[in-house]
Amino acid sequence: DEEGASLDTFEEDASRIVDEAYEYCHSRMGDNALRLFGYDGKDRQLSDTNLGVVSVHPVDQPLLPKSTRGRREHLVFTEVERVLKDGFVPQDEGLKAEYEALVQEESGSICMLARAIHSRLLKAALLETASRYQTRGDQRGGDGANGCHVIRPLSVTVPALPDSVHGSAIFARGDTQVLCSATLGAPVDGVVKNNPFQETVDPRSAGTEAQSNIPRGPYDDLPVGSLRYLRSQEALLSDMNSRKVKAEAELTGQSGTLDEVRRFFLHYDFPSFSTGEVPGRGMAANRRAIGHGALAEKALRSTLPPPEEFPYTVRVTSEVMGSNGSSSMATVCGATLALLDAGIPIAQPVAGVSIGLAAGNFVEQRESGNDSSCLLVDITGTEDHYGACDFKVAGTRDGVTALQLDVKEPLQMGILLEALDLAKAGRNAILDQMSVLSDEASGGILSDLSPRSVLKASAPRVAIVRFDPLRKRDLIGPGGAVLRQLEDRFGVSLDLTQEGQCLLYGANPDMVSKARSAVMDLVADVVEGEVYDGTVIEIKDFGAIIELLRNKEGLLHVSELSDDSNSHPTGNFGKVNQHLRIGQQIQVLCIGVDLQGSIKLSRRRVPKMK
Repeated sequence: DEEGASLDTFEEDASRIVDEAYEYCHSRMGDNALRLFGYDGKDRQLSDTNLGVVSVHPVDQPLLPKSTRGRREHLVFTEVERVLKDGFVPQDEGLKAEYEALVQEESGSICMLARAIHSRLLKAALLETASRYQTRGDQRGGDGANGCHVIRPLSVTVPALPDSVHGSAIFARGDTQVLCSATLGAPVDGVVKNNPFQETVDPRSAGTEAQSNIPRGPYDDLPVGSLRYLRSQEALLSDMNSRKVKAEAELTGQSGTLDEVRRFFLHYDFPSFSTGEVPGRGMAANRRAIGHGALAEKALRSTLPPPEEFPYTVRVTSEVMGSNGSSSMATVCGATLALLDAGIPIAQPVAGVSIGLAAGNFVEQRESGNDSSCLLVDITGTEDHYGACDFKVAGTRDGVTALQLDVKEPLQMGILLEALDLAKAGRNAILDQMSVLSDEASGGILSDLSPRSVLKASAPRVAIVRFDPLRKRDLIGPGGAVLRQLEDRFGVSLDLTQEGQCLLYGANPDMVSKARSAVMDLVADVVEGEVYDGTVIEIKDFGAIIELLRNKEGLLHVSELSDDSNSHPTGNFGKVNQHLRIGQQIQVLCIGVDLQGSIKLSRRRVPKMK
């Protein structure tokens, strides 16, 4: 009990010293602390039309840089520390001796006291300048504008990197600057949501360089999925020696739907040099960087097109090159521009802004009934440190897509509702400015924040073929032989889903188009009354066997060969050999498909159909 009583007495004495020291320093410092937040000694008169308007500070009116403000804050701290050492003496005679002993000692107690006084001075100065004078530390506002509702100057560079990068942009807001890049990948690059920690490796992926070293076989010239290829010894050996490949190929698209695959990734990097520090040993992402990246990713994910329309896997990286507050919201703006530069048709452009609060002690304000708090748009690092909250809000013109609230004390719901309205006005102002700047920087390619109409030449191409799910085995083939033949022939990768979708991914647009035609032939059905291009693969005495659509065979009877009714001296076999030869390309008409799937063809009726 004696120790507890003595501890309480010590805390009371320390609190009294802090309060007396604060009042003394506040009287000696004058308006020096206020000048750190834009006060110039003059009362400002705001017009009624500018009270609730959010605007962007003009680029041609430079603001005070972060380094200058930092030096001024340090000068104020140095003055506080000098005043505490040279001029301040507690009024209580009992505390006077203890304080003088602390001054004589070099234990760092005076420095700690100076930091506490400095923090209280700047917090009070932030509240007074914001609520009474509507000024900011970086000299925002002016010309009758409410500095609390002014966003720092914006600048945009898009594209920021060569065209070998699928999409890139630099977005700067004051001292905060981010470089964002967007990369388009194959659908199989996504991560299955059911188990995101499981390593997924596509066993069918093959590099172009490795394919070029594979010797050509006698069946390389046969059409993809041809029955002649599947009946060959080469396909048989492939089936016997690739049980594992067969099992994995048949499980292609095992998630069941593209909606269960994570297709969008945003990686946020906050290097030490962005705040003027020397990089340390650890360069791995910390919890802050991971959280900021997750917030920006959530803000953009809902605007991406559905996988049925845009099946790419998208990865966005954000490199913070300079930071002075709201780097996560700058990432949202920069990533939006990078996605547009990559040609991704997002639903609406997204922007983000951070809302701060300059306030005193909420308990004292609630007891006294005096609420002197003031909301700030686009806060800097200093305002975040001495303010009461950091409310990050990202969204489109129509609504909010992501938000995050960091508070130091409890807030009233009315303040949050007012902050949401202010954030909406700030987003719209940023989007208006982004639209103008991106149009100028891109030469009209990103007009009105619309995506690039055509993907860059370096971007891969994806094609979608929808088919009957029961025909999936025709695309896989025995042991995955058809899949591998498609990939080897056209240099593409395939992904099949259980719903009957085939996604073709490749770097060469022409080869992707040819692969798409081949897949459509493999999953198509022969329809009675249609004319098809066929290949003669076998000649019989009663007619010829014709290969259609790569993997189907039909009978061309000798009676349907031509209108010539004269008999041949060597019989029907000679008549068929007179008109056809093995490997010949001909056009035939499907005249019937029976219940067993047997196809009947005619050549003599083709001219009549034409």
